[in-house]
Amino acid sequence: MRLHGKATIITGAADGIGRGIAIKFAQEGADSLLVDLNKAGVEETARLAGAHGYTPKTMVADISDRTLQGKIIQRAIDEFGVLDILVNNAGVVFVAPFAEFPTDKLHRIMEVNLKAPFLLSQHAARYWIEAKRPGRIVSTSSINAESVQANSVAYSASKGALRMLTKAMAFDLGPHGITCNAVGPGHTRTGMTRPGHAADPTREAKSAAVIPLRRIGEPQDIANAVAFLASSEASYVTGQTIYVEGGRIIWA
Repeated sequence: MRLHGKATIITGAADGIGRGIAIKFAQEGADSLLVDLNKAGVEETARLAGAHGYTPKTMVADISDRTLQGKIIQRAIDEFGVLDILVNNAGVVFVAPFAEFPTDKLHRIMEVNLKAPFLLSQHAARYWIEAKRPGRIVSTSSINAESVQANSVAYSASKGALRMLTKAMAFDLGPHGITCNAVGPGHTRTGMTRPGHAADPTREAKSAAVIPLRRIGEPQDIANAVAFLASSEASYVTGQTIYVEGGRIIWA
């Protein structure tokens, strides 16, 4: 119960890695506010997490909406009395050749993957600094922050920027007792990867073949790393990105 009694916000919690984090945090005793655009999905995550004895609260919201970002932070404080941990997990992806990449998709990716974590973290940091409380920020980056693949230019750029944002926030917020870290998933079995697997049933096996551990990741693999970074065990870890990708980055 490493997170017993800790008040947490987890964005992008309706499926995949976010759902895995929500369940893991429930197992570790956290009180969580799950945020997602997908009402049915986030409520299902709360139900699954509740099977472990700690049923999270839910909030349906677009985290890129700047009129809601402060309200998301305040909602958790109102629900739990405090806020201890912010998990910036929500993300979107769009695949297209660079020369043909739509401008509207570029803006959407940057709004969700980079600007929203920046602004949510800023609201949380202001609360912690004013309350003179320590805090934890953990963001979901990607192996694409270090290596790239075809037609993923905007996604890679957003995740690389998020990795550097994590370092910069850690530098500025460290004196206030606020740690800032990230996890970098590799190929993980989530809603983002299901369409590709459906289109090419051999894709998962092909991906696993170039991973030293010879399997793709599961949401729980990522959740385990997030729980560590959010816990007191990582109290002297900040500004870091832990890549959870089976060794794939060795080949990058």
